[in-house]
Amino acid sequence: MPVTDDPVTGEVPLARTSPSTGDPAPQVRADPVEVEARKARLRGALRERRRQRDAAESTALDAALARTLLACPLLQGCGRVALYASRPGEPGTRSTLDALRRQGVDVLLPVLRADADLDWELRAGAAPARGSHPPRGPVGPHAVAGVDLVLVPALAVDTAGRRLGQGGGSYDRALRRVPPRVPVVAVVHDDEVLDAAVSPLPVLPHDRPVQGVVTPTRWLWLLA
Repeated sequence: MPVTDDPVTGEVPLARTSPSTGDPAPQVRADPVEVEARKARLRGALRERRRQRDAAESTALDAALARTLLACPLLQGCGRVALYASRPGEPGTRSTLDALRRQGVDVLLPVLRADADLDWELRAGAAPARGSHPPRGPVGPHAVAGVDLVLVPALAVDTAGRRLGQGGGSYDRALRRVPPRVPVVAVVHDDEVLDAAVSPLPVLPHDRPVQGVVTPTRWLWLLA
């Protein structure tokens, strides 16, 4: 397979096989400084691309993401979901949040702590059952361990489940509290899903993988 440039940065990925035999190339320990530098370049390129999206496009993507996510089998039967309030440039989550709550799904939204870890705040679904949590309020950093699905922001995801976040490490910390049985799904634009065989995202040992990805037009189970 020919080596192609990275579609985001134009970088040429490292070869995974020997060019003469096709056998697996020797594994080389990644230099953390180099990995972080590659991440920084990727983040810069992806953020610039997001800044170029106009308001009308963002509104349409918000509604499209909700339609795609609500049709995803991973969401069926969920009583509590961890989501996030999207920021400018990110695939919008306002329509998704509203739709989940109308369907009676409790939603946890992250609150950034001073130590860069995440607390969570509850937005209860419509007509909460008697004796359930109040409609809204803080529930603490370990609440994410009790959800049925975690939806996380990302700048990009590759098809091997590698996730590129904003760089603060908050979600990597929080996801350590999520039980293995709970799917973690990244939310990105369609052009931010990269082929891991061509453009693998750089990662370090502390980076937490995701098991799926959802975009405004599709969802993929990555079996990470």
